[in-house]
Amino acid sequence: MVDLGYADVLLPAPQFLNTLERSGLSTWIRESESAFAYYFVLVIHNIGLALLVGACGVLGARLLGFVPELPVAPLRRYFRFVWAGFWLNVVSGVFLLIAYPTKALTNPVFYIKLVLIALGVVALKRIERRLSLDGGMRDSTPAVGRSLALWMLGVWLGVLTAGRALAYTATYLLYGKGT
Repeated sequence: MVDLGYADVLLPAPQFLNTLERSGLSTWIRESESAFAYYFVLVIHNIGLALLVGACGVLGARLLGFVPELPVAPLRRYFRFVWAGFWLNVVSGVFLLIAYPTKALTNPVFYIKLVLIALGVVALKRIERRLSLDGGMRDSTPAVGRSLALWMLGVWLGVLTAGRALAYTATYLLYGKGT
């Protein structure tokens, strides 16, 4: 019996990834010594995460009843930070993807992260809608609000975990080059 190790059964990365990776923008982000290249994009991505997940943490803590003295209605203003952080992450995430398309697009963890992001947006939209329709949920934390808060916090924790795992679970770093 022949031992087929994991590396023996890997399919080659699609050619379009090589084309994208060799583009001027991808090369510049990845290889430039400019302060506005790869590390700047990472800083922007982290600022977006802090805004998004930090505001979600406050919302979630209140909706779960950990800070009952905090009125719910004014928390609607936190959604400005949530969506600003979200869009900073979308833009910076696209630049990170352009920098290392083969690394991300050949990694199943990347697709798990995208699904979790979609679930997180759904949870956020539902919470935002409930806060608007219910007049701030009347400063109570009904079971539905707690359930949505748990989903929101769990999903964003999953997104953070998947994002970190992307750095360590890639089969390919660049086209034609394994990790």
